[in-house]
Amino acid sequence: MSEYKLYNDDCLKALKEIDKQIDFVAIDPPYGIDQMNAGWDDEKITNSIKKSNKSVIKNIPVGMKFNPKNAQDLEKFLNRVAKHLFEIMKPGAFCVVFSQPRAAHRVALAFENCDFEIRDQLIWHYGSGQGKAQGMQNFIRKSKSFEDHEKEDLIRAVSGFKTPQLTPCFETMWLMQKPREGTFLNNYLKYNVGLVDFREKSYKVSFNHPKPRKNERKEAGGHPTLKPTSLMEDLVKVFSPQNGTVLDCFAGSGSTGVAAVKLNRKFIGIEKSKKWFEVMRNRMSSLEEALTEQNGE
Repeated sequence: MSEYKLYNDDCLKALKEIDKQIDFVAIDPPYGIDQMNAGWDDEKITNSIKKSNKSVIKNIPVGMKFNPKNAQDLEKFLNRVAKHLFEIMKPGAFCVVFSQPRAAHRVALAFENCDFEIRDQLIWHYGSGQGKAQGMQNFIRKSKSFEDHEKEDLIRAVSGFKTPQLTPCFETMWLMQKPREGTFLNNYLKYNVGLVDFREKSYKVSFNHPKPRKNERKEAGGHPTLKPTSLMEDLVKVFSPQNGTVLDCFAGSGSTGVAAVKLNRKFIGIEKSKKWFEVMRNRMSSLEEALTEQNGE
């Protein structure tokens, strides 16, 4: 029988109920900060932000609307989360945190300021994404700052130049570690965490996995920031012990939980959204049934 516990609650509340025996944390916090309100709740997107998802708002292309203050607010929010995580993780335990490139430094600071050690910066390399850079011709043609005859000359002059949005191909992952007690070996012998498992293969900082396929997206209810289960399985394998406890306090549709249970780890998942909590619960239940049937129980 697989072991997992799911909370449909605010992570800052639910984390207070967790025992101080967490072996590994993997989280994908709401760093799509251009789509979140002050409560970091994707179910309460404000009208102004909804409007900003149109093709061009105030002459700024989608994907370029970025307020540095939002990244600062994200740091403050994650600082509160990191404090709770630090309290419940074993000494030497690892924590992997996904982050948006433009706010990655804020994510790192949030955890470093709570005494986590930054061990490395990893990447999820998924191949070529969708290019968002835009040429200037449409902006020039709509502009009222130039005469018609000037516009065509200007379009030719900036032909081939686009907005500063290179085609994405990866997401950043910070590898954090709660400070160990004594040497790496002594900490491992006492807590069974703190060393990286290279027995299966020699892992690099780049974890190469394609984005989730159609079937997995369907199973996960079309979650907008879905991570492939294969990626989460790699992270669980390399950074957590067999039979250890894996925590995801921004669990979404439950990909971390699916990976953990498949690999004989215990799982604790916290998700604030009722919608995604139900998707996670259904995924975990279906997995449990499949594993039970597979094992002939």
